[in-house]
Order: sequence, then structure tokens, then C-alpha cells
Amino acid sequence: MAKYEMFTSIDIGSYHLKGIVMRRKGDTWELLAYSSVRSRGIDGGEIKDAVAFKESLNRLLEELSEQTPKVMNSDFVISLSSFEFGIVNISNELVLSDEGEKVHVAPGHVDRLKEISIEKLSEDDGRMVFHIYPKRFLIDGRRMVFNPIDMSATKLEGEFIVVVLPYSVGEMYRNSLMDVFEFEPTFSASPVASAEGVLSEMEKDSGVVVLNLGHNFSSFIAYQNGVPIKVVSIPLGIKHVIKDVASILGTSMDEAERLLMTHGNAQYMDIEDEEVEYRGLDGRSVRSVGKKKLATIIHARLREILNKARRIYRELEISIPDFRDVGIPGGLVLTGGGAKIPRLIDLAADVFKAPVRTGSYSTSSNPPVVGSEDISADPSFSAAFGSIFCMAKNPYQPSTQKSSSFVKKILDFFRSLW
Repeated sequence: MAKYEMFTSIDIGSYHLKGIVMRRKGDTWELLAYSSVRSRGIDGGEIKDAVAFKESLNRLLEELSEQTPKVMNSDFVISLSSFEFGIVNISNELVLSDEGEKVHVAPGHVDRLKEISIEKLSEDDGRMVFHIYPKRFLIDGRRMVFNPIDMSATKLEGEFIVVVLPYSVGEMYRNSLMDVFEFEPTFSASPVASAEGVLSEMEKDSGVVVLNLGHNFSSFIAYQNGVPIKVVSIPLGIKHVIKDVASILGTSMDEAERLLMTHGNAQYMDIEDEEVEYRGLDGRSVRSVGKKKLATIIHARLREILNKARRIYRELEISIPDFRDVGIPGGLVLTGGGAKIPRLIDLAADVFKAPVRTGSYSTSSNPPVVGSEDISADPSFSAAFGSIFCMAKNPYQPSTQKSSSFVKKILDFFRSLW
């Protein structure tokens, strides 16, 4: 009889911590628990108050534990949000035979090339590796291939795409988290996790861009040939939309957020100018604003964010030969909490002049999860879902017994599907 295994995924955002607990038996996934709590002690993707951060994380774990027992005994994967994630291309060479005799390339040879690349980045640049993807290989300095396994060679050169974070930022999170868990969890980069949680394999192969509209900032990540090729952070997020509403209407941030969530719209044309009430900055006086004026405020800042993303999008189209004539085939996928703003797709389609859709776990090509109907269509949970499955496709993790166990379990499952 197949054994049940539990996996807990936590997405650490600058405004919310989101967690899900899933159980696997055979080829079936089931959602056991989910929760979202306000994150404290984090600003701009960095921990500013370690005590407050740990309190909010413990609160999330308590809420998950109330829904299902033994959460702390599960395997954990944690996705981190940071303004400083980036992508590095790196190449290294491995001599397979000193005597000039050709040998068959084995998975261990590719793994060794990955290890060399990771060691070089860590030593030379002080960066922590979160994901590493093979881009292409050169056999004996002449023949370029995408998968060298079982081919004959005396020398193998590999080019890798590596998702990195400055070591100081990664270590800051690692130290704080180990105080809570007493072991090192498996880590993933939130931009990658979000993309893996919403995209189909066809989109990643042909070319696509994901824009995660976060609270403090937005993350732009592009895929081609199944791997990420560009990660850029945009220093504007939904917090700036809320600030505009609060400033112009003379109200608090909390009241401005409520207006955005309950009456907000990304487009101000063709909407009824119904008046809605809100409380002034003193918390007592009652004011009113037309929905059209509210939408005008929201629209202006959202258009600015999308225009910044559009410039990166156009630069990518120009720099990649496959995109120059036909554009990016998969267009733009919007995810994150900001993607839930009504008519944002209409605004994005007008700005990008490209295909646009909202991305959630329900739109991905990952396995269906039983009992997840309430949140699998929620784009704010895309990274929480995607973390588990992106580790299966890119199972690099610094060595700890707990982390290695997680990667092995999840990788074995996907190998059984493939």
C-alpha cells in the first residue's frame, strides 16, 4: 500500500505569508490546509525586525496546524521574495578522459559541472544559488547538444542559467528560519515558483513572460526553451496604488486598501459613477468618492507599473532572435495578489498589445490537487503551489539531510510520471 507523504509550502511575501499543506499518495495530490497571514518585520524583501517576522511565521504555522496535525513533521519548501534576485549565465568545462579515450556521458558528469558552477559563483561573487538550469552543452569543443547523456566524449562543456540572490540576503532569511524550524528548509525563488505555479509546459518552451504584482515591488520573469532567461524586479507594487488612493482621498492606508479591494477597477471608462463611502484620516468622519474617480487613481499607477514592465518586455523581444518577428508567443501572464484587480487584463492588453491572461495554479500543467478548488484559481497562491513543483524540475538544494530528503521524494514522484 502506498505511503502518505506531507509537504508544506510557505511563500514569504513582503505583505502576506501564504502557506499550503499537501498530501501525496501514489499519483494523487490532496490539499489538507491553507492559510494567509499578514507578514510583519519585512520591508522590500528584507527582514527588518526578526522578532516580528518570526511571530507572523509562527502564527501561520499555528493556523495550518489547526487544520491538519503534524505539520511540523512534513517536508518544507519556502519561497523567498526579494528585489535582488537575478540570473547569471555561466560556463564550465569537465575533462572526462585524460588519456583521450571517449567515454559515455553520465548524469554524474552533468551534476559535477553544476557543482563546479555553483562553487565558482559562491566563491567569486558571494551569491547564493537557488536554481540552476542546463542551457546547452558542447561535446569535445565542436558539437552543441541540449542533452549530452549517453553521448561519447573526452571533454564536456556546459552552459547553465543560474538564479541567484546575494549571499547576505539569503543568509539573513536562512538564519531567521532555522530559529523557527530548527532545520534548514528547502528554498526556492518566489519569481520562479510563481511562474512554475501558473504556466504550461508549452508556454515555457515557446516563450512567455510572467509579471507578479506584489505589494512592495513587482517581479518580471521570462521563459524560453523551458527555462527562465530573465529576472527583473520593478520597484513599484500594489502598495504604491494604495498610497495614491490614501493620499488623494485623505484617508488611511487600511481604508485605501479596503476601497481598492471592494470597489477598485483598473479601467475608469464605461463604469457607473456610483458614490461609495469611506472614513477620513481621523477614522470618524465619513466621506464619499465616485467609483470612476477611484478607478482613475488606480488606473494611473497601474499603467505606470505596466509601462515599466512593457519596456523590459520590448527589450527582450529585440534581444532574442526568435522573438523579433513574431513577438513573445505566450505573451504576458499576470499573477500575484495584484492580478485580482478587476479589468487589469484589459489595461495590460492595451499597454502590451500582446496576449494577456491571469495565471493561477489552475492554469498550469502541474498535477491537479484534490480539495484545492477554493484557492487553486487564486493568483496570490501561485508561488505557494509552484514551489513544490519547481523543485521537482530543478532539484538543486544546498546539502542538508532534511532538504535532500524533500528533493528526493518530490523528484522520485515526478520521475514516476515521466
